[in-house]
Amino acid sequence: MAAYTTFSHDALARYLIMFDIGELVSFTETETGIENSNYFLQIKKYDDPDDYVLSLMESLSFDDLPFFNNLTTHLSNYGLPVASPRRTLDGMITTIFRGKPTLLYDRLPGEHVVNVTTAHCEAIGAMLGEMHDAVSDGKLERANPYDHEWLAASLDSIDTLNEADRRLCLDLVDDYAGLDGSGLAQGIIHGDLFIDNALFAGDELTGVIDFYHACDDYFVQDLAIAANDWCRAEGRIDPARQLAIQAGYASQRTLTAAEEDALPLFMQIGALRFFLTRSQDPSGAKDPIEFLELLRQLRG
Repeated sequence: MAAYTTFSHDALARYLIMFDIGELVSFTETETGIENSNYFLQIKKYDDPDDYVLSLMESLSFDDLPFFNNLTTHLSNYGLPVASPRRTLDGMITTIFRGKPTLLYDRLPGEHVVNVTTAHCEAIGAMLGEMHDAVSDGKLERANPYDHEWLAASLDSIDTLNEADRRLCLDLVDDYAGLDGSGLAQGIIHGDLFIDNALFAGDELTGVIDFYHACDDYFVQDLAIAANDWCRAEGRIDPARQLAIQAGYASQRTLTAAEEDALPLFMQIGALRFFLTRSQDPSGAKDPIEFLELLRQLRG
């Protein structure tokens, strides 16, 4: 599902007047995205149309958005391939359209990767390392909504697990709850840097999108979440891809020995998290079982 909220050409054209960026040429629903209503826009002010992305928040509130706006603006200013939201003529970032909190972005270049290579993995690792360096001052904060208490509560709500899988998941939650994280660096993570949240032109990373799961967590958790998607081939983690993503990360930020040791555990935690979030998604847009199967493999 790419768009829950719909509207007419005239309604959108009236909304865009507050940005003074030109005349609306066309708009289409994006093919990806399951949580917000996202549209590609073409707007013409001079000779050739410019491309934008319109995002209507379906679950986040006005109070939620300042953190995400500040984060993407900070990362964009830092030089990372991240789009920051446009301001209206009177300086607003978060606007309202069709009764929903709405953001307007310049559309980043590039396409989603179809055939992942080690070069793509290395670029994603480098992006995460640079992002973690950029937020290491601790000025941005957002509580982690996916901690071990959330994992335990979410497991209680799922009645489709067999006894062996439930025991496997509960044991992992216990390991997470008992984790000594004193040697693990923390800060704001992307939290959802899957293949469909990155854009490439060849081997060059041109854009990272969808920061709406960003929160305070261990940096190694971010790397683990990305590795679970980018490094998976035919349902299993490919060692060459995992080495590449870790090498890319290390080119920007050195993993400590404690973080390297903890990475396998955090890959398991990441797999459990996405099994649970997908299981709870009423749209059923993405299969949760692939992450349960990955968890079984990672847990051994």
